[in-house]
Amino acid sequence: MQRRDFIKKSCLGCAGILGASSLLSMLSACSPLPVLKISSTENTIRVPQTSFTEGQNLLVVKNSNVEFDILLVKKTDNTYHALYMQCTHESQPLSATKSGLFCPSHGSAFNLDGEVTVQPATKPLKKFRTETETDQIIIYLTT
Repeated sequence: MQRRDFIKKSCLGCAGILGASSLLSMLSACSPLPVLKISSTENTIRVPQTSFTEGQNLLVVKNSNVEFDILLVKKTDNTYHALYMQCTHESQPLSATKSGLFCPSHGSAFNLDGEVTVQPATKPLKKFRTETETDQIIIYLTT
């Protein structure tokens, strides 16, 4: 085998390995998040803390009292915040991944703190106040 062919094949092999590992990491970031459909009182949603399994820090909460889903984020200090999954650009529903939220309609993106990372959205996501009580996380739907 000539040197040129060897280098060419080696580079293609390395590129293939890097491409496959990049694809795998992107696919794991896009893997579906757990979803909890839960009923509630008019102004609060009570989520059992056991809804978060070992090593999991995100939970999509579906509730009939709100138009859009809520992303419940467990922080490293065991506090929680709840992000309303409505794009602040043009009120479209957002998709959530392990790395943030994305608007499939116009491309806006938000981090897990609700801050804009990609425009056209310019305002952060609406956050609901949360509180931990015994074994439940309370999401207050009123401001």
